[in-house]
Amino acid sequence: MIEIKNLTKAYAAAEGAPHALDNVSLTIADGDIMGIIGMSGAGKSTLVRCINLLERPTSGSIIVDGQDITGLSGAALRSYRRRVAMIFQNFGLLAQKTVLANVCFPFLAATGKVTAANRERALELLDMVGLKEKAQSYPSQLSGGQQQRVAIARALACDPEYILCDEATSALDPASTNTILKLLRQINRDTGVTVIVITHSMGVVEKICRNVAVLEHGRVVEQGSVADVFANPQSNAAKVLLERVDWDA
Repeated sequence: MIEIKNLTKAYAAAEGAPHALDNVSLTIADGDIMGIIGMSGAGKSTLVRCINLLERPTSGSIIVDGQDITGLSGAALRSYRRRVAMIFQNFGLLAQKTVLANVCFPFLAATGKVTAANRERALELLDMVGLKEKAQSYPSQLSGGQQQRVAIARALACDPEYILCDEATSALDPASTNTILKLLRQINRDTGVTVIVITHSMGVVEKICRNVAVLEHGRVVEQGSVADVFANPQSNAAKVLLERVDWDA
């Protein structure tokens, strides 16, 4: 379980400077598919970067399975990051490496080598995402949707407990988006991995998430089950994202 308590992130030292995150508190249950949604500049990407400690919060705490991880460094930080995989909007594949080598890269980063067992595991993961036959291809030879499936296989290489998806489908066409969302949902069902979906699309949240938090100007303005928030949005941000605002009023 991830417990985010009173999390604040300020990028400017001056007093009164706007905060990217302002006193954010959230609980993400094990095995959940949690959506974090908001318009551009709401703080979504900053929040996900704090969860994997690519950004250090200014104050507050992130407690993962009972441990406050905000002060981790060195080997302890590297160990924690192996539990938290990330899937990016731009896929993040290494252009000069084959698909198989891309999926094997987490093994290389963790141990400095890739074993035969690592390659076998990578091929299993490529088979899981339907791309085993593309193992010797290069990213430039794949479609955007295929590249994102390779990125998902790579994210699963170290058997993570949490997968962070930062606008993972925003660069894809609708058909590829549906394929990726179905794949993430199936992986969640099969492995129990917790999935955190950062997006500006209520359509993505509706298709895959069970619970959702709405961010606006760095604050959580609404949270609850997807069914409840969609049926009766309380915040103006949720209403705008759901296109339920009367612009002529």
